[in-house]
Amino acid sequence: MYWSNYHSHCTFCDGRSSMETFIQFAIAKNVRNYGFSSHAPLPFLTKWTMLESDLPDYQTEFKRYKEKYKDKINIFQGLEIDYMEEFPTFINNVLKDKKFDYLISSIHYLDKIADRKYLAIDGPFDEFDNGLMTLFHCDIKAAVYRYYEAINQMIDKGGFDIVGHVDKIALHGQYYRDFDFKALWYTNLFGDVLEKIKKKGLILEINTKSLLDKGVTYPNQYYYSLINELKIPIMVNSDCHYPDLITNGFKETYTELKRVGFKTLQQLVDGKWQGVEFDENGLFD
Repeated sequence: MYWSNYHSHCTFCDGRSSMETFIQFAIAKNVRNYGFSSHAPLPFLTKWTMLESDLPDYQTEFKRYKEKYKDKINIFQGLEIDYMEEFPTFINNVLKDKKFDYLISSIHYLDKIADRKYLAIDGPFDEFDNGLMTLFHCDIKAAVYRYYEAINQMIDKGGFDIVGHVDKIALHGQYYRDFDFKALWYTNLFGDVLEKIKKKGLILEINTKSLLDKGVTYPNQYYYSLINELKIPIMVNSDCHYPDLITNGFKETYTELKRVGFKTLQQLVDGKWQGVEFDENGLFD
């Protein structure tokens, strides 16, 4: 039995430890397949994304540790790329002629509030609240509709393997009276996104980053049964920024996924994604 995690961040972006430290912790935690997915560059400076000039070093350092630890762990190199409607071709230019094992695509920013400032989905709550006031006149439902419009655009654009923390709008949305992830208007929006993920043949990430402190995964546990009914391929990732959280919430999430009927999780095997059986203690050899 073993664990896997394909969504992690190191000091090349906003992770809190070096690439090697994460690898050492992963080995100690019985993680056999481990992937780095640093935040890809954006066309403006942020505190949490890589610089485009850092990409060569990111790839060089990865290759060095892949060779160093090849007898102890399988490590993979990816990126978490942001979809932004304002910059639809930026990442294509950044990644030109660069090879990665996989790409995760996520949305962290919505529309522009002011010059070089955007509504952040998972930044501080007060910033989200101010952005909601400025762009949507405090109408959380309008913001949610816009968010899922952007998610649909991201999926249509394609060019990646994994949909990251797909319903992260709920992180702050839950604190507004008109937000209800079980309401018909919301389930219709989310159900349409799931259908599109299935149609495009993408992998859906079950993101456990907030499970132990907030009690939720992204997507929310409420939707596990629907995802299983739709036969959407899934993987479980912790989106860790600290090495001691590499397997954060895994046992609880594997247990619940097994309970609702999932039988396999997606793993990279010989360069291809395939389903591997699991139970509450991890993936089967």
